[in-house]
Amino acid sequence: MATTNINFKTMSDETINMFSMFNIALQSLRALREQYKADCAKIEQDRNKIIEDRNNAIDNGLNADDAYRKYSLVEVDKAQNRLDLQYEKDCEPFKKSKKTAMDMLDDNLYLGYLLAQNNGSLASKGSVTVKKGKKVEKYELDKSYVAMIKDFLAKIGAQHADNDKAVNKVANIIAVRTSGMIKANKGTDYIKVKSSTQYKELALCVLLQYLVIDKAVLVQADDFSLSKNA
Repeated sequence: MATTNINFKTMSDETINMFSMFNIALQSLRALREQYKADCAKIEQDRNKIIEDRNNAIDNGLNADDAYRKYSLVEVDKAQNRLDLQYEKDCEPFKKSKKTAMDMLDDNLYLGYLLAQNNGSLASKGSVTVKKGKKVEKYELDKSYVAMIKDFLAKIGAQHADNDKAVNKVANIIAVRTSGMIKANKGTDYIKVKSSTQYKELALCVLLQYLVIDKAVLVQADDFSLSKNA
C-alpha cells in the first residue's frame, strides 16, 4: 500500500540549519522584546515618579521653573534613548538571520497563497494581483498552491513529496493555519490577507509547530537550535 505520510526525517541538513536559524532568531527576538518591554516599564515608573514629585513641589509653593529644573526628565529621556538604541543593536543580527531563513520560501509560494485565498481552493490556477506601494502587479500562475507546496517539500528533501495524498495532508495544514481567518460577530469568518513577510514568517512557524510539536521530527535545545530527533 502506498504511503500517505510525508517523511520529514529525510530533510537535508541545509534545511534543518535554516529551520534552526529561524527558530533561534524568532525565540531570541521574543526574549529581547520581553526584556525591552520590562526595561521600558521601569523607565516609565521613574518618569512618573519624577513628574509626581515635581507636581507635589509646585503644589507646595516651589516656583514652576525651579521645579522643572530640579525634577528634570533629561536623564530618563537619555536612559530611554540608550535603551532604544541598544535594543535595535541587539535585534539586528537576529532580524538578518530570520530574513535569511525566511527566504527558503520563495515568492511564488506566497503568490500561490494569495491565489488560494482569492479562489477558496488549494488546487486553483490563474492570475493574482499584488499591490506594491502605489503599483499593482499581476501574475499568471500555471501552478496551484498545493503544487507549489509539493515543490517546496521536494526542495527541502522530504520523502514521498511526489505522493499527492500525502502532500494534500500537509498542504491543508499549512493552508488552514496561514489562512488569515478572523472571527467577526456571531462567528462569521472574514479573510485578512497577509503580506509576503507575514506569510513567510507564519508559514515557517506552522512548519515548526508541525515538525517540533506535532510530529517531534525535530528537537529544540536550550539555545533554541534544532536537530533531528534520534
